[in-house]
Amino acid sequence: MQEGKKSILELIAENKARIIFISAAMSLLILSTTALFFFTNIIRISDEENTVVLLSTFSDKDKLLEMADMDYDRRQDQILYTSYDGNYKSLAISHSFTVPITVDGTQTEVQISQGTVADCLAKAEIVLGEHDYTQPSLHTQIQNGDSIRVYRVEYLDNQYEEEVPFGVEYKYSSLTYRFKNRQYTLREGSVGKNLVTYRERYVDGELELALVSKVEVITKPVDKLVLAYGKTAVSPLSAPDGVSVVNGVPTGYSRVLTNVSSTGYSSSSGSGASGLGLFYGSVAVNPNVIPYGTKMYIASPDGQFIYGWAIATDTGGALMNGSVGVDLFYETYLESTLNWRNVVNIYIYD
Repeated sequence: MQEGKKSILELIAENKARIIFISAAMSLLILSTTALFFFTNIIRISDEENTVVLLSTFSDKDKLLEMADMDYDRRQDQILYTSYDGNYKSLAISHSFTVPITVDGTQTEVQISQGTVADCLAKAEIVLGEHDYTQPSLHTQIQNGDSIRVYRVEYLDNQYEEEVPFGVEYKYSSLTYRFKNRQYTLREGSVGKNLVTYRERYVDGELELALVSKVEVITKPVDKLVLAYGKTAVSPLSAPDGVSVVNGVPTGYSRVLTNVSSTGYSSSSGSGASGLGLFYGSVAVNPNVIPYGTKMYIASPDGQFIYGWAIATDTGGALMNGSVGVDLFYETYLESTLNWRNVVNIYIYD
């Protein structure tokens, strides 16, 4: 046993230098491994197509990209270098791409790795006006393959004279009872004219929208007036209070003149012989028979022609000599001629 121990001690003594060397080498290896663990980084380098993982103590991104043999443009591409807890790091390459921009009838291009439409316009030094817009919108993130269109918008106020068409107004009257299917033009229509202000929206010089902002009347249109048959009175005057017409005969009249000859007339004068006005419902009489101011109801005995409620305001030679019993006023010459000579009953309210 003693001899065995002696031989081990002798062996150690004989190999002391070698043992010391090996121990030192092991210690150095442990220290190196420990240092490598703490100072070596795991780095993931990637772009849109490739991914490379490196173990390196380097932290310079250009050196790491060179080691990974990754192509990139230092001036245009964007490098996102992210460090996480521990020794893991990420280096992401966003390659630049060309974005075409159409503006003012021409096309320009910018290089960008990422950003919005607004970023592209800023890089191209394109300034938008107050109403200009883009497609896509300014805050849209641009992707490879996208393009941008700038629309120039201008608002103008312009004035135009525009014709206003006239309509057709119908006047229904029993005056045309002889020719019930015929119509007569009492007044020709005339177009009006307006000064119209439009708020016009032009996009890239082309009119896109026009909205009316103001209308000024220059001349009003005048509707065409057409006379047609209707079983209605010529006169618009109303009956005396408490009086009504039953079966073509008014109630409460004081006397009646039957089968009286009536004619029609029109005049540009504003008043009759009595000094009272001339209008639909005013009639010329012999004031010795029917005093001025007398109110009356006039209609044919068969009820086909109805002049209606009237007032005596005028006279004439034929009335004074008795050849005509009553002359009915019309505001148009055509109506006065259509009256011809009618036989009427006159219901008088003295």
